Amino acid sequence: MESKELAIARIFKGAKVRISWEALDAMDEIRDEIQAVALGSDTLDTPMEEFNWSPEYFNQMGGDSSLRRALSRPVARVTAVVSRLSPAGFHTRKEKHPRLGNRATHGFPFYTSLPDQHIRLLELLPGAFEDPICVKLAPVELGPQQKPSYHALSYAWGSPNFDHDIRILSGSSFQLLPVTENLHIALQHLRWLSASRILWIDAVCINQSDTEERSQQVARMAEVYRSAEKVVIWLGPEENGSDLALAAMATIASKLQVDWARFTINLASEDTAFSWLDLNRRLPFDDETHRSIVFLLERPWFERLWIWQEVFLAADRAEILCGNTTVTWDVFRTAVYCLEAHPRPDTYLGINRALKRARQISVQSGGQNLRRTLADTKHAQCSDPRDRIFAILYLVPEYHRLDIQPDYSKSAAEVFRNVMLRSIFNKMNADILSCCEVRSEPTISPSWVPDWASPRRCETIGQPRACWKSFPHAKYDGDGILTMTGVCVTRITRSCDILPAGSLELSLLEQYSDLRVLYTALRKVLSILQANSPLYLEQNAEMACRTLCCNKFSYRFEPLNESMLDFPQTMTRFLRLADSTEEVSYDFLWECSFFLNKFYECAVGRAFIVTHNEGLIGLAPEACRENDCIVILLGCQSPMVLRPTDDGSFLVVGECYVEGLMEGEALLGPLPSNWRRVVRFDEETKEWWGMFKDRDQGVCQVEDPRLGPLPKGWYEVEHPKQPLRAVFRDETKDVATHFDPRMLPSSLRERGVELQDFNLV
Repeated sequence: MESKELAIARIFKGAKVRISWEALDAMDEIRDEIQAVALGSDTLDTPMEEFNWSPEYFNQMGGDSSLRRALSRPVARVTAVVSRLSPAGFHTRKEKHPRLGNRATHGFPFYTSLPDQHIRLLELLPGAFEDPICVKLAPVELGPQQKPSYHALSYAWGSPNFDHDIRILSGSSFQLLPVTENLHIALQHLRWLSASRILWIDAVCINQSDTEERSQQVARMAEVYRSAEKVVIWLGPEENGSDLALAAMATIASKLQVDWARFTINLASEDTAFSWLDLNRRLPFDDETHRSIVFLLERPWFERLWIWQEVFLAADRAEILCGNTTVTWDVFRTAVYCLEAHPRPDTYLGINRALKRARQISVQSGGQNLRRTLADTKHAQCSDPRDRIFAILYLVPEYHRLDIQPDYSKSAAEVFRNVMLRSIFNKMNADILSCCEVRSEPTISPSWVPDWASPRRCETIGQPRACWKSFPHAKYDGDGILTMTGVCVTRITRSCDILPAGSLELSLLEQYSDLRVLYTALRKVLSILQANSPLYLEQNAEMACRTLCCNKFSYRFEPLNESMLDFPQTMTRFLRLADSTEEVSYDFLWECSFFLNKFYECAVGRAFIVTHNEGLIGLAPEACRENDCIVILLGCQSPMVLRPTDDGSFLVVGECYVEGLMEGEALLGPLPSNWRRVVRFDEETKEWWGMFKDRDQGVCQVEDPRLGPLPKGWYEVEHPKQPLRAVFRDETKDVATHFDPRMLPSSLRERGVELQDFNLV
């Protein structure tokens, strides 16, 4: 006869063989029910609602108390299995919660229905580190007038296996809930020795098997994190020098501070040595410290998509917990920003990538549009593609949320299409089209709906203004064809791939061999220009340089943006790189690494293109072809590559950069020679604004000098909240709009713009 322990182990590890049930004679009343599940039966004779798998029922039965304790966890596991059986007794597909994993919990009776406006909070009972985790669950009201005190947890699930249990106490008894290893370790570190702690943890506080509750609670997660007294960011246990890394970050934050409105670095106090502010020198840390920082920033938490929203909503109430060491979020993000701004050791692969990702998470202000936020988060991980949209809704201003609510009854394709249509028709903004990217493999159809389930190969182009202040003129009849008005500027006559997506790791320029690869790719582009026109570089070097780095120069910002390229310095180095007669040295390539990095960000996954219009060159998706059209669509700030089809419709290939089309030239003509568009920091609003600068007079204005007078019957009024933003009123209809009437299709046609309709499929 098998031992009780062996019998239990074989049952609940899914063994599909008969075993000795004599060992379980104390549990005779339920052995048939256990057998039906343990042997993998797809159906059960007894309907699921007649089963009673609660530990409370189990504890009331006779038998050896040690056996009951041994079986308490397996019974909980059986509960999860049985909960995946339909009420009719048939095995159904296991549902995956879009945010919270795949653990089924329908059979756990401690999840009672939540009243309206309520959430469930967890009381973590006191205990020593190695004691079993014991908690209580209770519903509490959360609303404008009801603000319970609790801490919310932000963490990475880690392994998808639920290999640990926590005890859910109810009265004098408890029931077991399986949890992941990372959550179990987090609870051990979060628990206080002599006092309870009130927490909100998604995996425990939401009943994952209740679809209705799940949808309601996911929709309220922004409110949960915004209302928490503190948000604890759990990075994991102490290892790989994490204490050393956090201590270094605290030191940096004590020496330097960041002006988050201007993104400038200043000394934290007059006592700090000025050398800390020298952005050409490494911060005074040894290699071991830098190595520990890399290990810290490569932890799984930084890879998750949902943490972007969790941190943003926490604002200054977030703190990082790693092992037993804590630092505030403000200390952490200050250190990350300063570390990225200073030179770093070139011996640790991934340090640039890790710092860039951490910096992107740290600097989010909630003021970016949906397009930019989708681009920033494209490499973050989530298990459900619909969360590409749902997880970032509260990272953007309310206007850009498109009135979307999480709805997991819709497919990813439906969610993505809904985003496109709401943006274009409800918010009158077609910028979201620039997220489209044609692929060789099958993807979501039609081509004007981006497949956000897969990261884009290309980086998003900075701040284009190709359509200037026009708004979409579009039609959609529900047939899959989106009709948009625009102008075809030119066609592609030649293209060549520069750096195929995946050829190098993004921002990984620590190794000299990578710089050589980038230099070789640059020379390839320049040779095409010279072959096309031997005097091109001599006559148009500035245009070529701006194209290859998408005009990422600091002179476009006032005050200067130090994270951008210095134009005179870059031009000097670019001309030397372009000189095919000079052998480029190791040291000079390192001098050019900042420019080559920007070139990489712009060129990876793109092709260099020459167009039918003499002098127009650019960067387009690597899937572009000869005779593809370069089109400016009204309401879409990026020039778009469209591919004609045999029936006269067009496929959306993707956005492109074409020097000479990025500032509305296709609709309004070129800017007067003494004018330049700049991005200027306004002291009154504490925001960055696009303006036009008269370089002769040294003055800036919001009004585009190319626009001319307003049409008859229109006049401009001041925006009630944003004095630098114009509002236009039609006195004949007494209607106000922020869309400039000079950019209406009728007004543009009067200017001689040859608009046409494009049927996008």
